[in-house]
Amino acid sequence: MKKLALSVIAILSISLASNAQAFEKGGKYISLGLGGANFWHISANGYFGSYGNFGYTPITGQLSVQGEFGVHKYVGVGFTTGIGGRAAGTGIYRYGWGAGYSSEFNIPVGIIANFHFYQLIADKVGKDIHSDKLDVYAGLNLGSGVAMFPGTDPLQVSALFFVGPQIGARYFFTPKLAANLEVGYGKTWVNGGLTFKL
Repeated sequence: MKKLALSVIAILSISLASNAQAFEKGGKYISLGLGGANFWHISANGYFGSYGNFGYTPITGQLSVQGEFGVHKYVGVGFTTGIGGRAAGTGIYRYGWGAGYSSEFNIPVGIIANFHFYQLIADKVGKDIHSDKLDVYAGLNLGSGVAMFPGTDPLQVSALFFVGPQIGARYFFTPKLAANLEVGYGKTWVNGGLTFKL
């Protein structure tokens, strides 16, 4: 009897949760993703050569962790961090083709704010447009961090700077698990992964 009662409670919980919006006030979302980004770098020792202490290095692969908290029915704020890097070589950077770039390891840390407009559209339309499964948003990011260039002697270190917009979408396969995709500028050019609703 106890197992039956627990099963009924679990089924009711899942069915109630599935009627919720994909994004909601009070919701907590953790996203893990893989993608690519490039950041502005600020170096104290002229590492960027003729461009002085400010440079825009080639794209690095990024493993990201992002947290977002619903502070309003349609607005979320949170953090972004992760680790990234690239191998030494040539690549495209801010001023054209560069040669002899060393490898890079970086740790960006920043803040995000998103407006979840698909939820607003769902509320205004008043029809079932699957807002319990689909979440589409746009927002801004701002942050800093640190980058190290292991191929340099002595080891070069620079501060990171990034700012820009992002647009993204999440599709919830279950009430607690979604696939996500973001494109933008600043913290990422493109990033895809999983979102967990806590």
